Amino acid sequence: MKKVLAILLSFTLAFSLLTGCSGSKDELTTAGGGAGDESSASGTVNIEFWHSMGSATGELVQEIVDEFNASQDEVHVECIYQGDYTTAGTKLQAAVANGSTPHVVQSELTRIGMYASQDQLLDLMPYAENDADFDLDALYPGIMDYSYYEGQLISLPNGRSVPVMYYNADMLKEAGCDVPETWEELREVSKALTKDGVYGYGAPLGDSWYYLTLMLTAGGQIYNDEGNNIGFHNESGTKPLQLWLDMIEDGSLYIPDGDDYASNSALRNAFMAGICAITMQSCAQYKSLVDNSDFEVGVAYIPKEVTNAYVPGGSNLIAFGGKSEEENQATWKFLKYMCSGDVAGKYAAGTGYVPTSDAALNSAVYQEMLAKYPYLDAAVGQLDSFVEMPFDEAYTEIKDNVVGKYVQECIIGGMSAQEAVDHMYEEAGKFYK
Repeated sequence: MKKVLAILLSFTLAFSLLTGCSGSKDELTTAGGGAGDESSASGTVNIEFWHSMGSATGELVQEIVDEFNASQDEVHVECIYQGDYTTAGTKLQAAVANGSTPHVVQSELTRIGMYASQDQLLDLMPYAENDADFDLDALYPGIMDYSYYEGQLISLPNGRSVPVMYYNADMLKEAGCDVPETWEELREVSKALTKDGVYGYGAPLGDSWYYLTLMLTAGGQIYNDEGNNIGFHNESGTKPLQLWLDMIEDGSLYIPDGDDYASNSALRNAFMAGICAITMQSCAQYKSLVDNSDFEVGVAYIPKEVTNAYVPGGSNLIAFGGKSEEENQATWKFLKYMCSGDVAGKYAAGTGYVPTSDAALNSAVYQEMLAKYPYLDAAVGQLDSFVEMPFDEAYTEIKDNVVGKYVQECIIGGMSAQEAVDHMYEEAGKFYK
């Protein structure tokens, strides 16, 4: 079931792309966490942390790392922004290929399985079990779904998110509409709100995360029972596409330009500008939407067809193996700090990501922010509905380059919903032959 050859080819391609822009292998090893003495003359252990948070969130990440460095003199963390998840993923594949991996990486969830299956990651379980000040059970169970692989603890939660529905509360109130909880209600409310250049609903087609969430609420599953193809080659796969097609037909659906993250950004801008009244985005966008909108921003669960279910998103922190024990101990000290209640609470409060524990949720900084942004903790109640995702190294490519491709072929390319899902099934199956 593992596409080892495809992964090796992707490593090779990524390495060629990176070295073409960023210098030789020696230069990469110097910049990354490659082999060598990572201790300074003063005895401080230096480790490297790659992250994918830009703008204000990136500044918050740097602030947290600076506070860690100032809090002690045993470990110094160099914090390096490597671009969005896609860009950073390409750079990390190149680093794996040439043996220059950093110590800690903020990795998008669906990419973790690829590194775990190639035995690249440090097993954190011995460090957690031998640390009397760290309680692994204190972290929320739903949050920990991407942390275990074949009996090893290979990641810890960091910027975890869930898709939610945002709505222009002023528009709904003016139209006399209730917040939709089902697909049928979503269609009715969207039609009622569509007028005078405003669309009732905006769909982010560039990111398959939202299609997959709707599919799950229609009773489908990500993989089939055999684990060798998609689990929505049925009505649960066609229904979300048909929902969007029907909304295009009645004029209530707004589709932004752009692919992948650019599409999401364009949709957020349209929502804040009042072009569409309802949309789906990550819970991590809540504060930004509130701060940049001149109307009341409401937050609710994704409307369901038959059930509530959500594809977990965001990132975890992973640590790469192949380092000295001194570096591993320094890495654990940093990871433990990042998962502590006050620090995780500060990160969740500053970003809108889901608090990772009761300690984070109840931290003073989070509670203070919650008083200002009353929907900040809306996603916490959805943790019980998280769908546990398998670690499958082919999933990222299937999600982005198969599912995502045929969603767009259907919605903007003229393909029928059934044809699109048939193509998803046929192409996803090739990964397991």
